[in-house]
Amino acid sequence: MKKIILAACALAVSVTLVSPQAFADPAGELKYRQTTMKSVGGHMGSIVGILKQNTTNSANLQVHADGMVALAGISASLFPKGSNVGETTILPVVWEKPTEFAAAIKQFQDASMGLSMAAKTGDMAAVGAAVGNLGKSCKNCHENFREKKEKK
Repeated sequence: MKKIILAACALAVSVTLVSPQAFADPAGELKYRQTTMKSVGGHMGSIVGILKQNTTNSANLQVHADGMVALAGISASLFPKGSNVGETTILPVVWEKPTEFAAAIKQFQDASMGLSMAAKTGDMAAVGAAVGNLGKSCKNCHENFREKKEKK
């Protein structure tokens, strides 16, 4: 009986020590990252629409700003090793220079938080400036960690 209990404990410990990424499907990770980043773009598009007064939904500004904060908060988890499979524009530099990539993620998170704080004030000029800062953080990642898009 002791052997069975010891074996069960050893199995339980070994399962908890294995990274969840070891079981992840790389194609599933890619799809998750892509759909999450589309959500980032969706929030950004809605925020810009509100700023340009293209919609009567300006009361939803805070919802979109907070959505950006939430997505920025999980963004580091969107890039597990081995998820650069299939049709992706991500560059290997994400994993080759993790310190630089982490700094870019932090810039995105800080800019998102700045946008949320500006939205709370209701000052649309401050929101516009915060959107500009957020756009710079997006551009930083796109220029340094993603393949360049060919101009059409």
